[in-house]
Amino acid sequence: MDKCTQINLVLKDYFELNLGVKQIPAKDMMPYFVLAGIFKKDEKNGLPIQNLIRKLDNDNQLHLIPYLSGDRKKVYTKWYFLTGNYSLNKIVKIQNSILKKKIVKSKK
Repeated sequence: MDKCTQINLVLKDYFELNLGVKQIPAKDMMPYFVLAGIFKKDEKNGLPIQNLIRKLDNDNQLHLIPYLSGDRKKVYTKWYFLTGNYSLNKIVKIQNSILKKKIVKSKK
């Protein structure tokens, strides 16, 4: 399973279990991502998730994590995950889109 899909599933579960939480800094979700096996460990206070988000941003692929929101400053961006009504169907559609792109790239 793709990292973005795994992240979406962890976030979905987190927000379902923590109904009072509307927003959480991306780096604060690292312990959950490590427990889910998405990342091996948390390095430098959220660096793995920050690097992944930065790559998605550079590739214009932020839509792959619909929970994601950024507070852009001149020099840096603070990333947050926001609660929302993102169904499992939407997450599966995103995953299928990723797989189709990988298949097309591998055929080239």
